[in-house]
Amino acid sequence: MRCAIYARYSSDLQRDSSIEDQIRKCRECAKSRGWTILEQHIRSDRAMSAGSMAGRDGLATLIAEAKQKPRPFDYILIDDTSRLARNLEDSLRAAEQLDFHGVKVFFVSQGLDSGDKSSRAMLTMHGMMDEQFLVGLADKVHRGQEGQVLKGLQPGGRCYGYRNRPIEDPTRLGKYGRPAVTGVELEVIETEADVIRRVFNMYASGTGLAQIAKILNAEDVPAPRPPRTRTMRAWCPSSLHEMLRNQRYRGVYVWNRTEKRRNPETGRKVSRARPESEWITASVPNWRIVSDEQWAGVQDRLRFIREHLPYTVIGGINRTAQSRTYLFSGLLICSQCDSRMVIVSGGGKRGYVKYGCPSHRYKGVCGNRLTIRRDRLEDQLLNALETRILRPETTAYLVTRFEQQLRARLKEMAHGDYASGRIALERQREELRTQARRISDAIGHGGNLDSLIEHLKGLESQIAGLSRQIEAYKPLDLALTTESIRRFAFENVLNLRGTLRSEDIPAARMTLQRHVGRLVLTPTTKEGRSVFEVSGNINLMPTNEKCVMEMVARDGIEPPTPAFSGLRSTS
Repeated sequence: MRCAIYARYSSDLQRDSSIEDQIRKCRECAKSRGWTILEQHIRSDRAMSAGSMAGRDGLATLIAEAKQKPRPFDYILIDDTSRLARNLEDSLRAAEQLDFHGVKVFFVSQGLDSGDKSSRAMLTMHGMMDEQFLVGLADKVHRGQEGQVLKGLQPGGRCYGYRNRPIEDPTRLGKYGRPAVTGVELEVIETEADVIRRVFNMYASGTGLAQIAKILNAEDVPAPRPPRTRTMRAWCPSSLHEMLRNQRYRGVYVWNRTEKRRNPETGRKVSRARPESEWITASVPNWRIVSDEQWAGVQDRLRFIREHLPYTVIGGINRTAQSRTYLFSGLLICSQCDSRMVIVSGGGKRGYVKYGCPSHRYKGVCGNRLTIRRDRLEDQLLNALETRILRPETTAYLVTRFEQQLRARLKEMAHGDYASGRIALERQREELRTQARRISDAIGHGGNLDSLIEHLKGLESQIAGLSRQIEAYKPLDLALTTESIRRFAFENVLNLRGTLRSEDIPAARMTLQRHVGRLVLTPTTKEGRSVFEVSGNINLMPTNEKCVMEMVARDGIEPPTPAFSGLRSTS
């Protein structure tokens, strides 16, 4: 048996040697059974939870390899069922998917072979226990965190303004012979506490969040560590807004306001608000950084803005009804800081909004200060994309590629239908021949000869009919003229233009994301005029040609300059 190996551990606190130990156990199992390990098919996932299949590239690669023909291996060795998944549905689906392609899974610790008849029941039992482990572990962690909060200790994570100090019990030993840690308390970092008080004072006196962020960034004040989703460490309005609402800074800890739920489609965890009745509030005076007067001043201003400048958040690029009409949102990238270009100003009486770099507008850490009106950007980009798509060489490439792929698919379908249909007829004829042989044997041993002979005649008649069908069976004739294929393809190229210009913005945005992906905007000067140079790959182009186009960015330029004579913006 040719064997692949899969290993996984879930926490970044675990050691890489966990992978090595799992692979070693799989090698020992294969050696004892006389199986062969294929070194090129050893895969692993490090620091990946088994609660979801999302993001587990090692396992996904093995499953993709199992689908290849000829099949590259016969078994996948896994140390334990929990290494495959801690979700019963995922475990069964993965095992069934591999079994369909002729690959079995052997779980070394349990000695469980997915090729055995009883394997599904056994895998279900172990999968239920693996899944329940996660549920029980989450309950125990939550209970332990609640106990720490009620003691005035830190249940986990970091918070700007404090350092985590472990509380050790010298009477007990923990890992590696060190004293056991019984909790974590927060210590105020005075340098960061001074920044927090300054932020509270500036906001209460009327300074906006964006202006505060720019001031701190300009002074090179160290910002909080960014989350995993961001690489740039800089002050931003959103982090300042959360800071102003953090009750830790007034010596009060409100815990259990949210819970983490895993999205079954993406595998990512998202925060969900808990009912206020489940919140736990603890007073921790030694955490206090700001006075009651500072806290009250900030909350009064936040309340005033909330009441007089209301807004509705729906999420993502669909924050408002107006933003759902933004065609290129999420596709535009600033060349200088790699941030996604967003709407930074506009609206109101003038009725238009402008795209710009958020790292410049809200943080002051990017030198890209150029902005452009959304309507002009969309008009110029659509014109440029249509011009490139409808070029004769591009259209010819698209039509030719479509014809090649269509003919290959039709050929595959025709041969597949032909083979499966003929095989089905031959199988049916063989079953009838088997029945006829049995009846002939029965006639030879005596019995009700009249009924048996009549039945045999009927079978022979069906066999003859099937033989005629098999002889006359021919592949499907799906021949199409080159002209009809090219006409169809060209009409679809024209329809692409209509889709981009249609009023169905979600459909047009999906089309852009599929064919364009990222458009990088680089501010530059040409012939004394400030313009955006837009670059990106359009996968409709021959050999995935990289396109470069220029857009006039008249808004935000000081002093105003006339429009570039190339791709002109509309008034």
